[in-house]
Parts: sequence; C-alpha cells; structure tokens
Amino acid sequence: MAFFMKTMISNQVKNLGFGGGSEEKKEEGGTSDPAAAHGMTREEYEEYQKQMIEEKMERDAAFTQKKAERACLRVHLREKYRLP
Repeated sequence: MAFFMKTMISNQVKNLGFGGGSEEKKEEGGTSDPAAAHGMTREEYEEYQKQMIEEKMERDAAFTQKKAERACLRVHLREKYRLP
C-alpha cells in the first residue's frame, strides 16, 4: 500500500514539474541488458528471440502464400472476364 501511495504521489509531483524525475532516471537506467529487463536469463532470452524469429518467418511465409494465391486468382478472373 505504501508503495502504491509513493508512486501515485511521485507521479503527481512529476506532473507538476517540481522535479524528482532525475532520481528515478538513474535507478531505471541501471541495466542495458535486454534479458535482465525482461526478467530472464541470457539463455532464456536467446531462446525467446529465436522462437520469435521463427514465428515471424512462418507468418511472413503464410502471408506471401496468400498474396500469391490472390494474385493468381485475380489474373485468372481478368483473363476469364477480359478485365483490364
């Protein structure tokens, strides 16, 4: 409860412009490691990144497949009905 009150009050003080933001910037900017920022170990983070890349490749391949199917159908219908 005290933490909640402290964050609410500090946010209000920041919004008013009385300062207090410089101290929190120092605390938050302590780690530049993305794994630590996500709360994972380095190995877990690397595995997570690999999984995300694989999923993105699968989505891109599915999108390309659908795009090619639509283009093929469009060409077929244009030829059939002699559309420009």
